[in-house]
Amino acid sequence: MYFKPAGEVLGGNHPVRTVTISDEPRLPDGEYKFIDYYCTDKGCDCRKTIIQVFHENRHVSTVNYGWEDPQYYFKWLKASKDDEMAQDMSGLSIDFMSPDLVSAEGMLALVKHIMDKKWLTTIKENYRLVREAQIENVIRFEPKISRNAPCPCGSGKKYKKCCLAH
Repeated sequence: MYFKPAGEVLGGNHPVRTVTISDEPRLPDGEYKFIDYYCTDKGCDCRKTIIQVFHENRHVSTVNYGWEDPQYYFKWLKASKDDEMAQDMSGLSIDFMSPDLVSAEGMLALVKHIMDKKWLTTIKENYRLVREAQIENVIRFEPKISRNAPCPCGSGKKYKKCCLAH
């Protein structure tokens, strides 16, 4: 799976969810930003988002959110016996790669508290829009030009005597 931030795919009009909290004993006071990431693999229908959480511009936690019920993920995973992974994919969880710089319990409580219908609708719509976007997941590098090869500019000179010399 390859995840990209919604703003990178959908452009500058993509809103970033922010909240300011105080007096929450499990989390430091201040502003929290939530950057939502979505799978760009056209062959995947994981129906989830990965949310990177920033506190005072520092990445402090990563939360997974799958909005389907565990039965959906059980079928999606083509699970045969153990549905523990399907259970984990449904709902909120701290990602195994999370930096865990704040309380996991506090972070899950915060995200659950702010996960209102509007944000859930936005997450599902962003998922749909990202899946419909034409996204190139392959990074292509231009072939290296040998110093003695003809210059690609068409001058007829060797690359080392033409564009490489500039």
